Amino acid sequence: IQVKKVEYNVSDEDVEHELMHMAEKNARLVSVEDRPVESGDITVIDFEGFVDGTPFEGGKGSDYPLTIGSDAFIPGGKAENHELTIGSNTFIPGFEDQIIGMKPEEEKEIKVKFPEEYFSANLAGKDATFKVKLHEIKKKEMPEINDELAKDISEFDTIEELKNSIKEKQEEQNKTRAKYETEDEVIKAVCEEAKVEIPSGMIETETDHMVQDINTRLSYQGMNIDQYLKMMNKTMDEFRAEYKEQAEIAVKSRLVLEAVGKEAGIEVKEEEISAKIKEMAENYGRKEEEVKDNPELVKYVGDSLKTEKTIDFLVENAKIK
Repeated sequence: IQVKKVEYNVSDEDVEHELMHMAEKNARLVSVEDRPVESGDITVIDFEGFVDGTPFEGGKGSDYPLTIGSDAFIPGGKAENHELTIGSNTFIPGFEDQIIGMKPEEEKEIKVKFPEEYFSANLAGKDATFKVKLHEIKKKEMPEINDELAKDISEFDTIEELKNSIKEKQEEQNKTRAKYETEDEVIKAVCEEAKVEIPSGMIETETDHMVQDINTRLSYQGMNIDQYLKMMNKTMDEFRAEYKEQAEIAVKSRLVLEAVGKEAGIEVKEEEISAKIKEMAENYGRKEEEVKDNPELVKYVGDSLKTEKTIDFLVENAKIK
Protein backbone atom coordinates (compact mmCIF):
# COMPACT_ATOMS: atom_id res chain seq x y z
CA ILE A 1 0.00 0.00 0.00
CA GLN A 2 1.33 3.42 -0.98
CA VAL A 3 -0.01 6.71 0.39
CA LYS A 4 1.16 10.29 0.32
CA LYS A 5 2.77 11.70 3.44
CA VAL A 6 0.47 13.90 5.49
CA GLU A 7 2.20 16.79 7.22
CA TYR A 8 1.05 20.06 8.76
CA ASN A 9 3.40 22.82 9.82
CA VAL A 10 2.75 25.55 12.38
CA SER A 11 3.28 29.06 11.05
CA ASP A 12 3.85 32.28 12.97
CA GLU A 13 0.40 33.37 11.76
CA ASP A 14 -1.15 30.30 13.39
CA VAL A 15 0.45 31.18 16.73
CA GLU A 16 -0.56 34.86 16.48
CA HIS A 17 -4.15 33.88 15.62
CA GLU A 18 -4.42 31.69 18.73
CA LEU A 19 -2.79 34.37 20.87
CA MET A 20 -5.32 36.95 19.66
CA HIS A 21 -8.12 34.50 20.41
CA MET A 22 -6.83 34.10 23.96
CA ALA A 23 -6.49 37.87 24.35
CA GLU A 24 -10.04 38.38 23.09
CA LYS A 25 -11.36 36.17 25.88
CA ASN A 26 -9.67 38.58 28.28
CA ALA A 27 -11.05 41.67 26.55
CA ARG A 28 -12.97 44.27 28.57
CA LEU A 29 -16.48 45.37 27.57
CA VAL A 30 -16.91 49.14 27.55
CA SER A 31 -20.01 51.21 26.82
CA VAL A 32 -20.08 53.34 23.68
CA GLU A 33 -22.02 56.61 23.81
CA ASP A 34 -20.46 58.83 21.15
CA ARG A 35 -21.46 56.99 17.97
CA PRO A 36 -24.14 54.70 16.47
CA VAL A 37 -23.89 50.92 16.18
CA GLU A 38 -21.10 49.46 14.03
CA SER A 39 -20.39 45.90 12.91
CA GLY A 40 -18.70 43.98 15.71
CA ASP A 41 -20.48 45.88 18.49
CA ILE A 42 -22.42 44.13 21.22
CA THR A 43 -25.90 45.62 21.47
CA VAL A 44 -28.47 45.40 24.24
CA ILE A 45 -31.95 45.40 22.71
CA ASP A 46 -35.64 44.78 23.34
CA PHE A 47 -37.54 43.25 20.44
CA GLU A 48 -40.86 41.71 19.51
CA GLY A 49 -41.57 39.88 16.26
CA PHE A 50 -44.76 39.92 14.21
CA VAL A 51 -45.93 37.89 11.21
CA ASP A 52 -49.04 39.14 9.39
CA GLY A 53 -49.46 41.66 12.18
CA THR A 54 -49.60 39.00 14.90
CA PRO A 55 -46.84 38.20 17.41
CA PHE A 56 -45.45 34.80 16.44
CA GLU A 57 -45.19 31.98 18.93
CA GLY A 58 -42.02 30.46 20.24
CA GLY A 59 -40.29 29.17 23.30
CA LYS A 60 -37.57 26.91 24.64
CA GLY A 61 -37.76 23.51 22.93
CA SER A 62 -40.52 24.62 20.58
CA ASP A 63 -40.67 24.47 16.79
CA TYR A 64 -40.08 28.20 16.50
CA PRO A 65 -36.55 29.27 17.36
CA LEU A 66 -35.93 32.82 16.22
CA THR A 67 -32.23 32.34 15.66
CA ILE A 68 -30.58 30.17 13.03
CA GLY A 69 -27.55 28.00 13.75
CA SER A 70 -27.89 28.70 17.44
CA ASP A 71 -29.52 27.11 20.47
CA ALA A 72 -30.95 30.45 21.61
CA PHE A 73 -34.74 30.17 21.66
CA ILE A 74 -36.63 33.42 22.18
CA PRO A 75 -40.01 32.94 23.95
CA GLY A 76 -42.81 34.35 21.84
CA GLY A 77 -40.38 36.05 19.48
CA LYS A 78 -39.92 38.63 22.20
CA ALA A 79 -37.05 39.52 24.54
CA GLU A 80 -35.86 42.33 26.78
CA ASN A 81 -32.25 43.41 27.34
CA HIS A 82 -31.03 40.78 24.89
CA GLU A 83 -27.32 40.95 24.01
CA LEU A 84 -26.68 40.60 20.28
CA THR A 85 -23.25 40.80 18.65
CA ILE A 86 -23.59 42.53 15.30
CA GLY A 87 -21.96 40.39 12.62
CA SER A 88 -22.40 37.12 14.51
CA ASN A 89 -25.07 36.00 12.01
CA THR A 90 -27.09 34.34 14.76
CA PHE A 91 -30.33 36.12 13.92
CA ILE A 92 -32.49 35.91 10.81
CA PRO A 93 -30.55 37.18 7.74
CA GLY A 94 -30.90 40.95 7.42
CA PHE A 95 -31.81 41.57 11.06
CA GLU A 96 -28.35 42.47 12.35
CA ASP A 97 -27.54 44.68 9.33
CA GLN A 98 -30.50 46.92 10.14
CA ILE A 99 -29.31 47.43 13.73
CA ILE A 100 -26.19 49.15 12.33
CA GLY A 101 -26.57 52.92 12.55
CA MET A 102 -29.01 52.90 15.48
CA LYS A 103 -28.30 55.04 18.55
CA PRO A 104 -29.04 54.31 22.23
CA GLU A 105 -32.75 54.58 23.13
CA GLU A 106 -33.69 54.68 19.44
CA GLU A 107 -36.69 52.58 18.36
CA LYS A 108 -37.05 51.06 14.92
CA GLU A 109 -39.13 48.58 12.92
CA ILE A 110 -36.98 45.99 11.20
CA LYS A 111 -38.40 44.02 8.28
CA VAL A 112 -36.94 40.62 7.40
CA LYS A 113 -37.97 37.43 5.67
CA PHE A 114 -37.68 33.97 7.19
CA PRO A 115 -35.60 31.66 4.97
CA GLU A 116 -37.56 29.34 2.69
CA GLU A 117 -35.73 26.37 4.24
CA TYR A 118 -36.68 27.40 7.79
CA PHE A 119 -37.85 24.22 9.50
CA SER A 120 -41.03 25.78 10.92
CA ALA A 121 -43.66 25.60 8.18
CA ASN A 122 -45.59 28.39 9.96
CA LEU A 123 -42.68 30.80 9.50
CA ALA A 124 -40.73 29.53 6.47
CA GLY A 125 -40.64 32.14 3.72
CA LYS A 126 -42.83 34.56 5.70
CA ASP A 127 -42.21 38.29 5.95
CA ALA A 128 -41.71 39.42 9.53
CA THR A 129 -41.54 42.77 11.32
CA PHE A 130 -39.61 43.29 14.54
CA LYS A 131 -40.15 46.26 16.83
CA VAL A 132 -36.70 46.95 18.25
CA LYS A 133 -35.44 49.32 20.92
CA LEU A 134 -31.71 49.80 21.42
CA HIS A 135 -30.63 50.34 25.03
CA GLU A 136 -26.86 50.16 24.97
CA ILE A 137 -23.84 49.74 22.68
CA LYS A 138 -20.76 47.92 23.94
CA LYS A 139 -17.44 47.12 22.34
CA LYS A 140 -14.53 44.90 23.27
CA GLU A 141 -11.41 46.69 24.44
CA MET A 142 -8.50 44.39 23.65
CA PRO A 143 -5.62 44.13 26.14
CA GLU A 144 -2.06 44.81 25.06
CA ILE A 145 -0.11 41.76 23.92
CA ASN A 146 2.73 41.87 26.43
CA ASP A 147 4.29 40.02 29.38
CA GLU A 148 1.57 41.26 31.73
CA LEU A 149 -1.08 39.62 29.54
CA ALA A 150 0.89 36.37 29.54
CA LYS A 151 0.89 36.40 33.35
CA ASP A 152 -2.85 37.12 33.45
CA ILE A 153 -4.00 34.41 31.03
CA SER A 154 -1.40 31.67 31.49
CA GLU A 155 1.17 30.14 33.83
CA PHE A 156 3.99 31.87 31.94
CA ASP A 157 5.87 35.06 32.83
CA THR A 158 6.63 36.28 29.31
CA ILE A 159 4.76 36.50 26.03
CA GLU A 160 7.55 34.58 24.29
CA GLU A 161 7.13 31.66 26.68
CA LEU A 162 3.38 31.69 26.00
CA LYS A 163 3.96 31.74 22.23
CA ASN A 164 6.34 28.79 22.48
CA SER A 165 3.75 26.88 24.49
CA ILE A 166 1.05 27.63 21.90
CA LYS A 167 3.35 26.45 19.12
CA GLU A 168 4.16 23.20 20.95
CA LYS A 169 0.47 22.44 21.48
CA GLN A 170 -0.36 23.18 17.85
CA GLU A 171 2.48 20.98 16.66
CA GLU A 172 1.17 18.13 18.83
CA GLN A 173 -2.35 18.67 17.46
CA ASN A 174 -0.98 18.63 13.91
CA LYS A 175 0.86 15.36 14.56
CA THR A 176 -2.36 13.78 15.82
CA ARG A 177 -4.29 15.12 12.83
CA ALA A 178 -1.66 13.81 10.40
CA LYS A 179 -1.66 10.42 12.14
CA TYR A 180 -5.41 9.94 11.79
CA GLU A 181 -5.48 11.21 8.21
CA THR A 182 -2.65 8.82 7.28
CA GLU A 183 -4.56 5.96 8.86
CA ASP A 184 -7.69 6.91 6.92
CA GLU A 185 -5.74 6.98 3.65
CA VAL A 186 -4.18 3.56 4.35
CA ILE A 187 -7.57 2.02 5.21
CA LYS A 188 -9.08 3.56 2.08
CA ALA A 189 -6.25 2.15 -0.07
CA VAL A 190 -6.63 -1.34 1.41
CA CYS A 191 -10.40 -1.29 0.91
CA GLU A 192 -10.07 -0.17 -2.71
CA GLU A 193 -8.12 -3.36 -3.44
CA ALA A 194 -10.51 -5.61 -1.51
CA LYS A 195 -13.59 -7.33 -2.88
CA VAL A 196 -16.32 -7.93 -0.32
CA GLU A 197 -19.86 -9.18 -0.66
CA ILE A 198 -21.85 -7.24 1.91
CA PRO A 199 -25.34 -8.41 2.94
CA SER A 200 -27.87 -5.58 2.52
CA GLY A 201 -29.00 -6.08 6.12
CA MET A 202 -25.59 -4.98 7.41
CA ILE A 203 -25.81 -1.74 5.43
CA GLU A 204 -29.33 -1.09 6.70
CA THR A 205 -28.19 -1.64 10.29
CA GLU A 206 -25.23 0.71 9.83
CA THR A 207 -27.55 3.34 8.34
CA ASP A 208 -29.82 2.94 11.39
CA HIS A 209 -26.83 3.69 13.64
CA MET A 210 -25.93 6.78 11.58
CA VAL A 211 -29.49 8.15 11.70
CA GLN A 212 -29.64 7.56 15.47
CA ASP A 213 -26.31 9.32 15.93
CA ILE A 214 -27.52 12.34 13.95
CA ASN A 215 -30.77 12.40 15.93
CA THR A 216 -28.78 12.41 19.19
CA ARG A 217 -26.62 15.32 18.01
CA LEU A 218 -29.71 17.25 16.88
CA SER A 219 -31.25 16.80 20.33
CA TYR A 220 -28.40 18.86 21.81
CA GLN A 221 -29.62 21.74 19.60
CA GLY A 222 -33.25 21.38 20.66
CA MET A 223 -34.28 19.60 17.47
CA ASN A 224 -35.12 16.08 16.36
CA ILE A 225 -34.76 14.18 13.10
CA ASP A 226 -38.36 14.90 12.03
CA GLN A 227 -37.89 18.65 12.40
CA TYR A 228 -34.59 18.46 10.55
CA LEU A 229 -36.15 16.55 7.64
CA LYS A 230 -38.96 19.09 7.48
CA MET A 231 -36.44 21.93 7.40
CA MET A 232 -34.47 20.21 4.62
CA ASN A 233 -37.69 19.26 2.80
CA LYS A 234 -36.70 15.60 2.61
CA THR A 235 -38.31 12.27 3.42
CA MET A 236 -36.67 9.71 5.68
CA ASP A 237 -36.16 7.41 2.68
CA GLU A 238 -34.33 10.18 0.80
CA PHE A 239 -32.25 10.95 3.88
CA ARG A 240 -31.29 7.30 4.38
CA ALA A 241 -30.42 6.97 0.69
CA GLU A 242 -27.88 9.78 1.07
CA TYR A 243 -26.11 7.83 3.80
CA LYS A 244 -26.23 4.45 2.07
CA GLU A 245 -22.85 4.86 0.38
CA GLN A 246 -21.26 6.12 3.60
CA ALA A 247 -22.75 3.16 5.50
CA GLU A 248 -21.46 0.73 2.88
CA ILE A 249 -17.94 2.20 3.16
CA ALA A 250 -18.06 1.90 6.97
CA VAL A 251 -19.19 -1.74 6.85
CA LYS A 252 -16.65 -2.67 4.18
CA SER A 253 -13.84 -1.02 6.16
CA ARG A 254 -14.80 -2.92 9.28
CA LEU A 255 -14.98 -6.27 7.45
CA VAL A 256 -11.67 -5.69 5.65
CA LEU A 257 -9.89 -4.75 8.89
CA GLU A 258 -11.28 -7.88 10.55
CA ALA A 259 -9.96 -10.01 7.65
CA VAL A 260 -6.54 -8.33 7.72
CA GLY A 261 -6.30 -8.77 11.50
CA LYS A 262 -7.12 -12.45 11.19
CA GLU A 263 -4.68 -13.02 8.30
CA ALA A 264 -1.88 -11.17 10.12
CA GLY A 265 -2.51 -13.12 13.34
CA ILE A 266 -3.11 -9.97 15.36
CA GLU A 267 -4.21 -10.71 18.91
CA VAL A 268 -5.07 -8.71 21.99
CA LYS A 269 -3.76 -9.88 25.37
CA GLU A 270 -5.89 -9.97 28.49
CA GLU A 271 -3.60 -7.50 30.25
CA GLU A 272 -4.08 -5.02 27.38
CA ILE A 273 -7.86 -5.24 27.76
CA SER A 274 -7.54 -4.88 31.55
CA ALA A 275 -5.34 -1.78 31.17
CA LYS A 276 -7.84 -0.19 28.77
CA ILE A 277 -10.76 -0.99 31.06
CA LYS A 278 -8.90 0.58 33.99
CA GLU A 279 -8.26 3.69 31.92
CA MET A 280 -11.94 3.90 30.91
CA ALA A 281 -13.10 3.46 34.51
CA GLU A 282 -10.82 6.28 35.67
CA ASN A 283 -11.95 8.59 32.84
CA TYR A 284 -15.65 8.05 33.57
CA GLY A 285 -15.35 7.94 37.34
CA ARG A 286 -16.56 4.36 37.61
CA LYS A 287 -15.25 1.33 39.45
CA GLU A 288 -13.12 -1.03 37.38
CA GLU A 289 -15.27 -3.99 38.45
CA GLU A 290 -18.39 -2.32 37.04
CA VAL A 291 -16.85 -2.21 33.58
CA LYS A 292 -15.44 -5.74 33.81
CA ASP A 293 -18.88 -7.09 34.76
CA ASN A 294 -20.31 -5.87 31.42
CA PRO A 295 -19.50 -8.60 28.85
CA GLU A 296 -20.62 -6.48 25.88
CA LEU A 297 -18.38 -3.61 26.95
CA VAL A 298 -15.41 -5.93 27.50
CA LYS A 299 -15.93 -7.41 24.02
CA TYR A 300 -16.18 -3.90 22.55
CA VAL A 301 -12.88 -2.94 24.21
CA GLY A 302 -11.18 -6.05 22.87
CA ASP A 303 -12.51 -5.51 19.34
CA SER A 304 -11.48 -1.84 19.41
CA LEU A 305 -7.93 -2.68 20.53
CA LYS A 306 -7.65 -5.32 17.82
CA THR A 307 -8.80 -2.79 15.20
CA GLU A 308 -6.24 -0.25 16.47
CA LYS A 309 -3.48 -2.85 16.26
CA THR A 310 -4.56 -3.84 12.76
CA ILE A 311 -4.47 -0.23 11.59
CA ASP A 312 -1.01 0.21 13.16
CA PHE A 313 0.12 -2.94 11.32
CA LEU A 314 -1.13 -1.58 8.00
CA VAL A 315 0.50 1.85 8.49
CA GLU A 316 3.82 0.29 9.52
CA ASN A 317 3.84 -1.82 6.35
CA ALA A 318 2.66 0.95 4.01
CA LYS A 319 5.01 2.99 1.84
CA ILE A 320 4.65 6.66 2.82
CA LYS A 321 5.66 8.72 -0.21
